[in-house]
Parts: sequence; structure tokens; C-alpha cells
Amino acid sequence: MAKGQPDLLLVVDDSDTMRGLLELQLTQRGYEVVTAADGERALELVAERRPDAILLDHELPGLSGLEVLERLRADDRLAAVPVIMLTSERERELLLTSLRAGAQDHLRKPFDPAELEARVAAALRVKKLNDALVDANRRLAEQALTDHLTGLANRRHGAHELDRAVALCVRHGQALALARIDVDHFKAVNDTHGHQGGDEVLAEVARRLAGAVRGGDELARWGGDEFVAILPGTDKPGALRAAERLRAAVAAAPVQAAETELAVTVSVGWAHWSGDTPDDLLARADRALYRAKDAGRDTVFPAA
Repeated sequence: MAKGQPDLLLVVDDSDTMRGLLELQLTQRGYEVVTAADGERALELVAERRPDAILLDHELPGLSGLEVLERLRADDRLAAVPVIMLTSERERELLLTSLRAGAQDHLRKPFDPAELEARVAAALRVKKLNDALVDANRRLAEQALTDHLTGLANRRHGAHELDRAVALCVRHGQALALARIDVDHFKAVNDTHGHQGGDEVLAEVARRLAGAVRGGDELARWGGDEFVAILPGTDKPGALRAAERLRAAVAAAPVQAAETELAVTVSVGWAHWSGDTPDDLLARADRALYRAKDAGRDTVFPAA
């Protein structure tokens, strides 16, 4: 959910005289405050809003604060939301139990306004750092699986998907086809228009190929000017249609690159899985690709 100010969830029983004062203090400090009077409602609001921090009282009707905390920490989607437990001076053992259960911090009642501000600010810093770490890890994972030029799966990820597709064929007898696609005369493009022009051609070819595959297919840049399309659930007639669709998508219109229009085509060799290993399937499609090249390029050829 798009938010401006930090979003806090305050979970305190309606009968607690501290509730109104807490809400007022937090609102005055610029926080968006949402309140819940019991544990069940608190869990509903957390799932809906994903607040930046939660102030959670131990003493609640129905689910206790500790039970709410345990449920939050058991849910991978919510486990990182920092929780500040609200306790009284006499609840030292309960405080230690909540910290062991995953509470970020605690605030004793009656609270000091300066302490309230400091502990909430600390919890929000933890949330911000955790979000930055999650985002960095996500970007690193994407980079490890994605070709930076085209945005397609890279060879490593494509090979993993091919292994998985072949395993499903072995286990369930599913159909599978594979197409290898190579840009025709790509060396001449690089020699004439430089590597920047070549990169522009590859990026546009990748975009057109991606638009020509089905939702369940996997398209990967295999290296250089070659691409591989993994086509699960595809019989031989379907593989021929898919290969021709890939070829036609690239040849449909000139490619804008190096401040000019270039006529770009691809050759496609395809193979249908017949009990072979992923490497053997790739090799058969590769031989078909070379036959397509030998036949004059801008054409499609099946494996023998």
C-alpha cells in the first residue's frame, strides 16, 4: 500500500485508559495510526495494511498479545514487521518471554512521551533497514537469473528450467519442445554498426521473441546472438507453429538500431522431446538450427 507517513498499528483494549493518550501522542508526531481492540482484529489489519510497526499490548480480550506476536512471527509475510510490546512494571517475566518470541522492543506503562518517540523511531529504523536488505537481495537474485541486456532469463536460469521441464516429462509423460533461435548475419551488424548497434538489435529481437511465446513458455538468452525457447506441453505440430511464430515475429518489420532501420531475421531449429536428456535435446535443436542456416536463413527446420 502506498503511504506517506509511517503507518502504525496500535493494539490496545478499548477499556485501557492509555489507548487514547497513545493514539494522540503518535498522531501528533505525524504517524498514521490505526487501532485494534483485540488480537483477531489486529491480525486482520496487519494482513490488510502491512504496517511499518505495531504497538501491541499484552493484555487483550480473546487472543493475548503474546499469542498475536507468535502468529505474526509464524507468518513469513509478516515476520519482519517490528513489534513493540506494551507492558506494566510488574510483568518482567512476561517481557522477557515476548522478547524471546520475537518482539523488537517494549514500552512500560505508564509511558514517557520521549521514550515512546525514541522506541517507535528505533523500530522504524529497523523496518527501513530490513526493507532495504530485502530489496537488495531481490535485485541480486534477479541479476543472478536475468540477462542484463535483454531482461530475459540468462543461460543459467534457462538451463535450470529446461532440466525441470524434462524432469516433468519423465515423471508425468508430458510433451515438450525446444527451439534454438539465432540472429542471421549478426557479425555483420556488429562490424557495420558497432557493439551498441548490435546490442540494440539484440534487445529488440528479444522483445519480439518474448511477445511471440505463450505464458507458460520460458525464453532465455543462451549467449551472444542465440536464444532458446522451452515449450512445455507442445506436440510436434504445435512446435512447428511456435517456431514459425518466433521467426515471423522478428522478420515482421525492420529493427530501429544505430539510428537506422535494419532488416533483421532469425533462423530457428526445433526438436521435440523423445526421452533424451536436456543436453541431447539441445544438441538436436542445435543441429536443426544449422540446417536452417544452410537452407538460406530466415527459416525454420525440425530436428531429425
